Amino acid sequence: MVQSKKIRSKSFPGNLMDAPWQLSVLLGLVALFALEWVLPNIVAGNLILESIANGISAVAWVFYGLFFLLALVVYASALSSQSNQQKSNAKTGASGKESATSKHSPPSPITAHSAQIEPEPDKAKTATQDTAISSESPGELPNIGEHGEEGDYELPIKPTEWSIEVIKNIKLEKFMGVCLRFYQESGIHSERIAPGLDRGIDILLYQNDTETPTAIVKCATCGTGPIEPRSIRELLGVMTHENIAKAFFVTGGHFSEEAKTIAGCHRITLINGGMLLMMINRLPEEKKHSLLEFATEDDSTNHRNIG
Repeated sequence: MVQSKKIRSKSFPGNLMDAPWQLSVLLGLVALFALEWVLPNIVAGNLILESIANGISAVAWVFYGLFFLLALVVYASALSSQSNQQKSNAKTGASGKESATSKHSPPSPITAHSAQIEPEPDKAKTATQDTAISSESPGELPNIGEHGEEGDYELPIKPTEWSIEVIKNIKLEKFMGVCLRFYQESGIHSERIAPGLDRGIDILLYQNDTETPTAIVKCATCGTGPIEPRSIRELLGVMTHENIAKAFFVTGGHFSEEAKTIAGCHRITLINGGMLLMMINRLPEEKKHSLLEFATEDDSTNHRNIG
């Protein structure tokens, strides 16, 4: 028995949601023109219809506003869909590269040996260790875990592109160096406060070749919560003590709303992790890659490269 399916036709707003946003703007302009100028001219001479037309004409901008609002919703929806598609494509490309790499990798000596002979349980560990020691090429060493079993441990992937995760995982000392090098790569004369001098600031910025700093920079890594107002007030105190009117607070995390309010009243520019990522991505490709290498160089021996 074939079940009948009821097909509901979409409403007019639903059809506009599926259409390009330019269509909604165009319809809004047509409605405005028709209600504001065309309709009054058509009913001119008829007292009743003319009064009705004048009333409709008075709210013509409301109709245009509705169409314009619908266009904004469609445009925002299109941007969101495009962003999600790009993220999906990026993940698919990354998984495809890892899959291709695994297909072309030669089998490890232990895997080949295990496919031919399954050793007895009490001899498995000895056979695994003997095979690993007898391997001549370092590239063919199997993945031996802490307990001597293959596959227990895998080297983490060294990032090849800047991301918010990379910024959040940088330790404080290295994060200060990244901020300093960013300003230098951007052509700004900057100096790092000498280690051990706890002045409440980390970097001094100079305008042109002046010997007096014109701005100061405070760095903070990503913690478990937002940067609170106390840290902003401490930086404000340093500005007063150093007689410097401008400051930047850079973090891999984010700021609380109260901290933003205080900073906005005292010429303190707040740079969170997302904004820092955007600023780094604006650098030339060579400088951006060099900064990434600097940010991850301490862990270069504990990563495996991809890409």
